[in-house]
Amino acid sequence: MAGSRTRARRVGVQVTGEDNLQLLASRLRPLTEKLVRVGMQGDAELAMIAGVHEYGSVKMNIPARSFIGTGKKKSQAAIGKLVRAGVTEIAHGRMRVDDLLHEIGKVGLDKTYKNFNRIKLPALSAIYASHKSGKKLLQRDEDLRDSLTYDIVPKGS
Repeated sequence: MAGSRTRARRVGVQVTGEDNLQLLASRLRPLTEKLVRVGMQGDAELAMIAGVHEYGSVKMNIPARSFIGTGKKKSQAAIGKLVRAGVTEIAHGRMRVDDLLHEIGKVGLDKTYKNFNRIKLPALSAIYASHKSGKKLLQRDEDLRDSLTYDIVPKGS
């Protein structure tokens, strides 16, 4: 889960003259110090299998069947909506930063699970399909699905 790019978006929080700006800044500052990562966690063999499925392998003639990257893309809209509402709640003191971060992780993980279950393309080659038993597209798919997780880490780690 290392080497990810980040992008910031603006969230509209209205501030009135009655708001204490120092209190507001202290409530929102922890959001800038942590990030949520959605990925998989498992043994070395499972990590290798996940990498091959995610990015493909020219050497083994296996096309990419991304389940984490495409899950991330499919979760962006839902997470954006959650963040916009959550930041406002944090600014008003009705929500804690850690609660929002865990909600983000759960939404991202849920969308990644759903994306994992829909992987159909690219189809298996005719030669491989004739030797393969069953209709599962991904090798060790149950283990891969069970290894999906999220974590919250300090930025820069």
